[in-house]
Amino acid sequence: MVQVATTYRRRFLARTEEQVVALYLGVSPERLWLYTLLGATAGALLMALVSNFRPLMVAAGAAAGFMVPRLYLNNTEQRRRRKFDAQLLEAIPMLAGAMKAGMSLLQAMEQITREMGPPIRQEFAHALQENRVGKPLMEALNDMKNRLRTDDLSITVDAVGISQETGGVLSEVLMKIAETIKSRNRVRTKIDTLTAQGRLQGIIMSLMPWGLAAILFLLDPELMRPMFTTGTGQIILVAIVILEIMGWLVIRRLVSIDV
Repeated sequence: MVQVATTYRRRFLARTEEQVVALYLGVSPERLWLYTLLGATAGALLMALVSNFRPLMVAAGAAAGFMVPRLYLNNTEQRRRRKFDAQLLEAIPMLAGAMKAGMSLLQAMEQITREMGPPIRQEFAHALQENRVGKPLMEALNDMKNRLRTDDLSITVDAVGISQETGGVLSEVLMKIAETIKSRNRVRTKIDTLTAQGRLQGIIMSLMPWGLAAILFLLDPELMRPMFTTGTGQIILVAIVILEIMGWLVIRRLVSIDV
């Protein structure tokens, strides 16, 4: 058991270190591992108090608390990607304008790092630093593309690479890319508007059972306690969780439209 825990901790630290460095969080993987253990302990204690120390419920609470730091990292990564995409739409015309004024691509990227904030400043500065120590610029840009994994950046980097291989006018290519991204964003905005009601309904329907359960537990704890302390109640809880997850996945699939 100790060996299994040690192996999982080693894998957690290795997997988290890359994500922490990419997000520029300034938090060590060891600190996140500590937060993960604290979250699992807090979840286990909470469910122990609610369920009179039922092993299944304690384990479920520990598992839920254990997942909180990982969910936080994933949410932070998604928000950073969205912010990067928004900044990229502003940065591409700046790159094109600087290159029309006679600057090279490297000089235009340095201008972006001076005039724009994170995360695009951090990513461009990282690519420039890699180029200074000997890595080819396109390889550094491809590393940035693989690190961020956003469609807009992938289109931009691929277009820059093709333009450099074929000898096209890069500033004109960048302006066309900016127009393409703007058109895609307009379509995305329209789709988000049309699917907003479905997403809101999915959130409300997913949270409503737990909200009602919390209210009933506060009003009459003895009425709700069998749900956590009896075998039948725990089976019902497991069924509710499974159905909730299935319903959320179905709704998410219905309102997710790729552009």
